Amino acid sequence: MEEKKLQDEVEVSRRQILRTAGLAGAGAAMLLMGLKDKAQASSVSYPQIKVANLKELKAGKSVKFDYPLVGRKNILVDLGCAVEGGIGPNKSVVAYSAFCTHLGCGVELDKESGMLICECHQSIYDPKQSGKLIEGPSPSNLPMISLEVDKNGDIYAVGVAGLIYGLRNNLLDGEEVK
Repeated sequence: MEEKKLQDEVEVSRRQILRTAGLAGAGAAMLLMGLKDKAQASSVSYPQIKVANLKELKAGKSVKFDYPLVGRKNILVDLGCAVEGGIGPNKSVVAYSAFCTHLGCGVELDKESGMLICECHQSIYDPKQSGKLIEGPSPSNLPMISLEVDKNGDIYAVGVAGLIYGLRNNLLDGEEVK
């Protein structure tokens, strides 16, 4: 009888060992897959696309463009005065994601206030302060599009500072803008 009990305990121990080894192996595989995804995401760089030319811009008027993927709407605007992160001769040109960080509704430039306002829940962002959230239910500032300007005045989108609403990676799951 004692021999049978000892044998049962040994079997339980073997099962526990196999179960633990299996879980450890699965955990290691998941970790390696996560590291591979992270390495792939960090090795991919943002595309450089022409958005507009400084000559085409008018203070207070916005230009919409897709970046970094098709369907990822953004707003480019010349604010008419030097601002944080601005480019161009007056440091007045900036761009932001047009997706509110609350629930992804569209953000538009309000001509009277000069603020970017969400059409659904009225979150207000200040484009003169790097898209800072001023008021509303949004959890964070608007992602700012990194811009560069060449000697001919052509403006290029070259990156995104922040995560666009609804995405786990700004460069995955979409068609690259050309």
